[in-house]
Amino acid sequence: MSASLRRVLAFLLASLGASGAVHAQAPAPSGPRPLRIVVPYAAGGLADITARLLADHLAARLQQPVVVENKPGANGTIGTALVAKAPADGNTLALVVSSHVFGRALMPDLPYDPIKDFAPVTLATRTAMVLVATPSLPVSNVPELVAYVRARPGQLAFASAGNGSNVHVFGQWFADLAGLRMTHVPYKGSAAAHLDLIAGRTHIVFDTLGAVQPHIAAGNLKVLAAGAERMRQFPDVATVAEAGYPGFRAESWGAVLAPAGTPPARIDQLNREIVAALRTPAIRKRLEDAGAQVIGGTPAELGEVLMSEERKYGELIRRMGIKLD
Repeated sequence: MSASLRRVLAFLLASLGASGAVHAQAPAPSGPRPLRIVVPYAAGGLADITARLLADHLAARLQQPVVVENKPGANGTIGTALVAKAPADGNTLALVVSSHVFGRALMPDLPYDPIKDFAPVTLATRTAMVLVATPSLPVSNVPELVAYVRARPGQLAFASAGNGSNVHVFGQWFADLAGLRMTHVPYKGSAAAHLDLIAGRTHIVFDTLGAVQPHIAAGNLKVLAAGAERMRQFPDVATVAEAGYPGFRAESWGAVLAPAGTPPARIDQLNREIVAALRTPAIRKRLEDAGAQVIGGTPAELGEVLMSEERKYGELIRRMGIKLD
């Protein structure tokens, strides 16, 4: 065999070997695409807890992997914008809270339409909010708080989970109704706000019952009022409305949205499975223990909530002059 022929054979064998190696390393055919649930807030809050409870149920029922992704920032707009721009194939969802409908009133250049750019899936929960104070504040109810703050205009502060959060809006709404001059101190999430509140560097906050309940139980915060209705955990604590400010109602909710244009059949499937998950005893108990009321309604019902609350809170935010810094 000539040297040139040996070289050709060697080249062919090497090529075949390389080709075999490539085929050996090729990935196996992929399974179903993962379902992403984007939570546009920090981990640990009720939206995050809800998403993770739903993920296990959906993975089993839909026979596809389910991944929860926290994408916090800019009062939820960063993560929510990702979902608005995601393919409308039913494999990307957002789990948002009530501040979702504040967006256009707070940010004229919001990178999405909170109504038109999303397909409603279900209203998952409604959540009691509660007015709590640092233990060193010498008041025990709303009338005492109002009298104390009015005697010290500009000296006290209310905390929030961030500019434009529902915690911010409800705190400002209460201050406006009661004619209180208070400083707003925003934090990056409720956990950070609670630390300074416990230390007495701020004085009051409206927050979800689930978020503050451990601090109340430990004696680090005290309850002054219920935000919407009397709470079974604190039945003797009056609501803000009962304390002399009718019309005030502070509650949050959690809702599941998909990108606009998601096929109706997929929306129906997701709604059916998420509502079924919410009604399982284990998930219901976990959410109720965190201060939430399980809802699980239809897409159309959520659509009505989104439109009516955007109108209501949009007018309120513009009247109070709240803007994102």
